[in-house]
Amino acid sequence: MSLNWYQCKKCETLVKKDSSPSSLGCPKGSMHDWKKLGEVGDKDYLCKKCGTHIQTKSSPSSLGCPQGSMHDWKKL
Repeated sequence: MSLNWYQCKKCETLVKKDSSPSSLGCPKGSMHDWKKLGEVGDKDYLCKKCGTHIQTKSSPSSLGCPQGSMHDWKKL
C-alpha cells in the first residue's frame, strides 16, 4: 500500500497514512473531515491560502482547503 497525505478540513491536522485516518476526536467538532491530498513523494508543494506544506509524487488534490473550498498549491 502507498503512503498518502490526509488533512482535516476543520482542524488542519496533517497526517501520513496508508489508509484514511479515524474520524473520531476532532478538536474543532466531534468528527474529522479528512481530505486525501496525494501520495507521499519528493516534490514540495505549499498552499498559498492555508500554508500547508507537503511532499507528493505529483500535484496534490485541491479539494478541502481549511481556508476555503480549494487549496492553491505552489510547487517549491
